[in-house]
Amino acid sequence: MEFRQLQYFQAVAELEHVTQAAERLHVAQSAISRQIRLLEEELGAPLFYREGTGIRLSAFGKRFLPRALRILREVEFAKQDAEHFLNPEAGTVRLGFPHSVGVHYVPSLIAAFREEAPHVQFDLVQARVHDLMSALHDGDLELAIITPWEDVQTVPHLTGEYLYQEELRAILPSGHRCAEKEDIQLYELKDDPFILFKPGYTLRTLVWDACTAAGFEPNIAFEAEETDTIRAFVQAGLGVSILPMVGPRDAQGIAAVPICGRGVQRSVGIAWHSEAGRSGPAERFAQFVIQRARSHRKRN
Repeated sequence: MEFRQLQYFQAVAELEHVTQAAERLHVAQSAISRQIRLLEEELGAPLFYREGTGIRLSAFGKRFLPRALRILREVEFAKQDAEHFLNPEAGTVRLGFPHSVGVHYVPSLIAAFREEAPHVQFDLVQARVHDLMSALHDGDLELAIITPWEDVQTVPHLTGEYLYQEELRAILPSGHRCAEKEDIQLYELKDDPFILFKPGYTLRTLVWDACTAAGFEPNIAFEAEETDTIRAFVQAGLGVSILPMVGPRDAQGIAAVPICGRGVQRSVGIAWHSEAGRSGPAERFAQFVIQRARSHRKRN
């Protein structure tokens, strides 16, 4: 069964006339008659009854027509999808990111990108870094913001580009003894209750390792899955944390204090599957993010 046979069948069924169908499709009448005959032979049943100069659907033809139309529509949808996939001015980007990046970095990126490509849409997935890399590997995502960037090297066929190094700060209640300091030693928080991400989140591992390197294991009072929740618990005076800096140094009863020395940092990058093709919009967005990061590094 060929696509053109279904097209010819649709035209004849709608017009009930082979000659008129040939004129609509700009093909010879004999070509339409031959292809419909071949289709009937393949199906093993007549699709039309001939009545003088006209032609009408048979009982089987009436049953077959809706199926043929569905096939033709699906092919048309597939063609439209292909056009959107290749068109960098439209279509949808399937982008993943961890929550700790999504609360500040991703929104600003998309807002800036939409100024250049207002018709590109985004299908956003917020998940743990491990799950994001699995989704990239399996083809469920086209792009993902990954932190720490080095984790990309642990998954076969993933590649991408480093974007920037992000400083994490001590997040303290505004009434904390260290809230007014210009900076602090991480060891100064050894007796404070900590509010961290739950196990499985890369930011928890990073903070835990930084604390042990400073000579103590954090006393975990609460665990959460979102930075907003952690900040709310800090604001309520239930503990301290270490998070990316967002907004002013002291916001809504929270002080974000720099950590002395090399501090606590994490690398951020954008990743994709090295062997899977990216859509036009995804390729354009990836290059936009990379060039934006390179320009920022040059200025700093």
